[in-house]
Amino acid sequence: MKRVIILGVSLCLCSAGMAHAAHQGNMAPIVAEAERHVAATQPDPAGVVFRNVAVHGMDGASVVCGEMAAHDTPAGSVHMKFGYVQGQDDPVVFSGRDVPQKISFNEVNSWLNDSIKLEDLEEMGCVPKGTYHSYNERLNQVMSQRKQFGVN
Repeated sequence: MKRVIILGVSLCLCSAGMAHAAHQGNMAPIVAEAERHVAATQPDPAGVVFRNVAVHGMDGASVVCGEMAAHDTPAGSVHMKFGYVQGQDDPVVFSGRDVPQKISFNEVNSWLNDSIKLEDLEEMGCVPKGTYHSYNERLNQVMSQRKQFGVN
């Protein structure tokens, strides 16, 4: 009886391992596709390095999430977060910049557009829920304190 139980458990573990390996094998083309599209958003696509890349399903599509940086990025620097939906041409890339103490008037649109990318990444499941809200609160606080054309 013990042999039957051990055999049954072994078969379950073995088949689960093979299924996981097959699943990982299917993910490689999706990850390669995502990395190609994400790298193309940078000035030197060949010099982009990736880390923390993961794939999950959402609404019947595969979503690839991760972080990227230029090859010569200094150690300890911020990697940009990205999200890519399989079959789409435009990945979402968030700069990961910390909100500064002051934002010049000419940079407002850039900061707002970047925050929207973080919202998209949250909806894609690439960053934890609440990440966008927290970032947007800090951004709004800085924006409310800025001076427009010397007024305020």
